[in-house]
Amino acid sequence: MDKELEIQKMHADSDADANELIITINDDDQHAARNVLADDEHGIYLRYDLETERIIGALIFHPDEWFEKIARAFATQDLENPDVRFFLKKKIEQLAQQTSPSH
Repeated sequence: MDKELEIQKMHADSDADANELIITINDDDQHAARNVLADDEHGIYLRYDLETERIIGALIFHPDEWFEKIARAFATQDLENPDVRFFLKKKIEQLAQQTSPSH
């Protein structure tokens, strides 16, 4: 991946047959894309631009179930939960970059 992923917009569509969260990544333009199942347990698909093969979005089916699971893990301070550990790692990396003596 040559470019950091940047979320441009998110849209929750609860009127669809399946409650879904639609995420646009790196730009707002609609591109022809293919959806690739990335996480079967949480119903997460990544959308790849057909021409460039770059990630341009994501679809999360039933995100409320996943968010509730993550919220419970944080509320109970489940430090073995991979989502909690991932968040803490990313937050510490961000803070380290911001407070680095060479920054």
